[in-house]
Parts: sequence; C-alpha cells; structure tokens
Amino acid sequence: MPKRSNANKERLLRINKFFKEGNFQGVVDEVKHWFEDIRMGEMVFDFENLRVVYKRDSQQAINTAITAKAEEKAKEIICPRIPKWIGPDHLTFIGIVGIVIVSAGFILGYLNGYYLGLVPLGLIINWFGDSFDGSIARYRKRTRPNYGYYIDKMVDAIVIIMLGLGLGLSGFVKIEIAILMTSIYLAMMINVDIVAHVKGETKNSFGWFGPTEIRIIGIIIAIIMFFVPVKSYNLYGYLVTQYDIVVFALSVLMFFMLISEIIKNGVRLNREDTKDWGK
Repeated sequence: MPKRSNANKERLLRINKFFKEGNFQGVVDEVKHWFEDIRMGEMVFDFENLRVVYKRDSQQAINTAITAKAEEKAKEIICPRIPKWIGPDHLTFIGIVGIVIVSAGFILGYLNGYYLGLVPLGLIINWFGDSFDGSIARYRKRTRPNYGYYIDKMVDAIVIIMLGLGLGLSGFVKIEIAILMTSIYLAMMINVDIVAHVKGETKNSFGWFGPTEIRIIGIIIAIIMFFVPVKSYNLYGYLVTQYDIVVFALSVLMFFMLISEIIKNGVRLNREDTKDWGK
C-alpha cells in the first residue's frame, strides 16, 4: 500500500505540473494511463466528463453558532439512546411534521391564542428531527453522503417555504413580508450550498446565529404573540402589525448578513483564482 500511495502522489504531482504548464493533453494522457478505475479515498475520477467528484462526507462543516457546542454534547448523549428502528429518514420526516405543527400553530393561533402553544412544540420536534437525522447516520456509520446532502437541502427548502406560508397566512404577518423573509433565507441557503460546492465547506451558521438560534427566536416570538395583542399601525396608508415590523427588521438584518457573506466570499475566491496571474 505505501508504494501505491507514493506512486499516486508522484502521478498527482505530474498532473499538477501539466495543469500549471497549460498542457491539458498531458493531463488527459496521464489520467487515462494511470488512474483508470482507481479510487483514492473519498475522491472518484469521472473520465467521461473529466471532473472530480467529492463525497459529501469530505466537506468541512463550520458551525460558529452560540448553541453549537451544547448541541454537539447533546448529540453525544442522545444518539446512543435513539432506538435502532428509528433511522435517519424517520428523523427527517419527524422534522417536517414539526414544521407542519408550527405553521398550524401560527394560523390557528391568530384565531385562538392557545394554539400558539403548538409553535414551541413544533420547533422542538423540528430541531430533534433536523439535527439528529445526519448525526444518527454518522454515529451508526451508515452515511449516504450524496443522498443525505440532497434530501437534507431539499427538505430544508420545503420547510422554510412551509414556515413562511404558515406565518404569512396567520394574520400576524402580511403574506408579502413573510415571503420576503422566506426568499432571503432561501438565498442564504443557496450561498451556503455554492460555498460547499466550490470550497468543500459547509457553513451551518452565520456568525453566532444558526438554525437552532432561529428556532429559539421563533419560540420567543410565539410567547410574545400569546401575551401581546395584535396592534395595527398606518404607515403612509399601508396597514401593518407590530409583527410585520419585527419580521421585516429580521429580513433586513438577514439581507445585510447575506451581502456581507457574498462580498467576503467573493473577495476570497477572486484572490485564490487570480493568485497565479502574475507568474
């Protein structure tokens, strides 16, 4: 194995040299001669499309949220106690059910405040399903990197749309403001996915705030909605509630966080892409 490993390293160095020299035919020839049907760890060479495919498990996950360390400790305690018959797909479904409960809580809560109690319950259920579907797979060493990544991202998108619609149809928040918040959040998710594609880094938070922090804010908002009656304000002929103002302010904050990420990532990627231009 060591000899094969050294040979692979030497061949990779030759390929890298061809790339720097702009000798792409040399790259193709080298690859065809030496790497056909060879797998190197988690990296697979696809010669038909001349591309390199990286398994999702090789991505570097970055989480700087306030609750990140506490969540990891909770996963260490809870994962071994999850029954074996409950798999990652079951937990993903549980997370979706949680958001359905949250949306119902907002819609029904406008008619009867006691239904707002469904919001914290649904958010806790969603946290459990969303946080532990991938964790249990890794704990049991039964990961499906590409499937898991795809399903996780698509479910996240569906969940945020359901949440936005539930809030916008509730009467607490105007539908257009709820859609604005949903659109910005989806754009933030797209930013994360693009960075994962080009850099192999999955960012699970923006600064101190991640999905768990957003759920906590949602619980606080639901409690406030229960105790504080809805008030309407006339802003230049546009009737809004205090919750419209809060959600709009959160949307603006998320928008500036997104712009900051775009600028930061753009500068970093441009620097990396042009570092060899002067050579």
